This record gives sequence, structure tokens and C-alpha cells, in this order.
Amino acid sequence: MQHDELLIGTMLEGKARWVAVRTTDTVEEARRRHGMSPVATAALGRLMTGTLILASSLKGDESITLRLLGNGPLKGVVAVGDAQGKVRGYVQEPLVDLPLKDSGKLDVGSAVGIGELAVSRSLQNGEVYTGMVPMVSGEIAEDLVQYLLTSEQIPSAMLLGVLIAKDYHVAGAGGLLIQPLPGATEGDIQAIESQLGCLDTGISELVAQSQSIDEMLDRLMGQLPYQVLERRAVGFSCSCSKERLSDTLVSIGKKEITNLISDGKAEMVCHFCNEHYPFTLEELQQIYEEVGE
Repeated sequence: MQHDELLIGTMLEGKARWVAVRTTDTVEEARRRHGMSPVATAALGRLMTGTLILASSLKGDESITLRLLGNGPLKGVVAVGDAQGKVRGYVQEPLVDLPLKDSGKLDVGSAVGIGELAVSRSLQNGEVYTGMVPMVSGEIAEDLVQYLLTSEQIPSAMLLGVLIAKDYHVAGAGGLLIQPLPGATEGDIQAIESQLGCLDTGISELVAQSQSIDEMLDRLMGQLPYQVLERRAVGFSCSCSKERLSDTLVSIGKKEITNLISDGKAEMVCHFCNEHYPFTLEELQQIYEEVGE
């Protein structure tokens, strides 16, 4: 059985670097948890896949948060990934449904809309750096390429895709990033562009059709020579817990907790994974005692 995996390597005799990732199970887990429509699944799946690609260059306990703040009906799409290959995310309006584009593909661009892409990096020293760029299309891959060019002066090619089956489950999801390194010639860049331009199948279809990520990579690279340097497992994972949400309840103050106590119980839901955490009357009273004046 295949498992989601991220590969890092070089190509064209070290003149470019690449990151490839299979995220089919990861995106399916997000779809199942949030009960998302196909276009919402495609939008969040692309963003989570892109987040894993960008997070692959992080170290230790560093993490990266991507937020699509568009004016489309999804209202907002958020994903958080870390150096260990863990990713989580959500859309503000998971049930949005739109007509397919004339090409028969999901209209992710219209669902996301136009606005800003915010990228926040949490470093090991506790500092957080956030960069914001205007979105180009809302299709996500183009927006991330624009961010890398604008904020980090790195020219990049990126493919992101999510294939939704007729029963709404995720049939294939994955992504590819290629970046030329110092020493790359115009001919090298043209060779990369030519190979990606001649693909007659989208990356999500390639994932669905391939028996392994290696087979997918072979088909993506064509005749371009490449080398795999590193492999990492990736997957959906949330850092939420009842204890963390209990701390959130403490922060809302005694008045609000008193209202919850009068109801006799409360339930908190994690945005990122849709996990439900019930709190009993006794637990609420204990939290009330912990709140300062």
C-alpha cells in the first residue's frame, strides 16, 4: 500500500533542486474530518500540499503557516506545516459548491477569490516572520510561485493538484517544486519549462495513476536526469488537545465561563482538525476556579 511521502533532490547535474510530494491520504483525511465539498477539498488540499513543500526546508521545531485571504465564497483557507512532515488546515466555509469550469475542472480560483497570501514562519528562536503578497489567481500554485519570487527572490516552477472522485473521496493529490540553483543556464531553465509544459496529464492524475511516488516522479521528469537525496513521511496531524483548549477557556474570563456553567456543559471544536472536546459541569467549575480576578 502506498503512503504519503515527500522526496527532495537535485536535477540537471546539481543545477536545480526539486521537492515532490504525494498527499492523497493527507488530503482525504482533511476532507473526511471537515466534511468538505469537492472545491473546498481541492483548495485546502493544494494549500496543504504547498505548505508541506515549503516546510521541507525548515529545521527542528520550526513551522510555516499559509493563509489565503481571498474574497471568494470559501472566505479563507489556512494550512500549517512543520519540518517533520506534519500538516493541518481548514477552510472557513467548507460546504461551498461552485459549477465546474468549461474545462470540466473544479473552479478553485473563483472559490478562493482574489486577495492576499500571508506566509508566517515560526523559527526555533521563537521569532515569527510574516510576508504578504497579492494573490495572482487564487489557483494557489501560481500564488506560491509569486510569493517565492517576490519575498525570497527565488524563481520557481510549481505544480499542485487534487483529483476528486465521483464519490467525493480524494483519488490523487500531490505537488512538485523545481528551483534553479546558481550555475543554471538559460538552457537548463528552458529544459525544465519544456518538460513541464509537455505534460499531457495533471499532477493529481499522475499521482492517481502511479503505483509509487517514484513512478510519478519519473513521469514528471521525463528525460531530465535527477537524483533523490532524501525521503520523508508526511501526513495530517493536529497539535490540539483538551488541555490546550482548556487553557483557551481560562482566557475567556469568569463571566463567559459562568454562562457556560449555567448551561451545565460546553463543547469546544478545533478549527484545524474538527475534533470535538466536551467539558462537563465539574470541569467547567474547576476551570472557573483557575481564572484570576
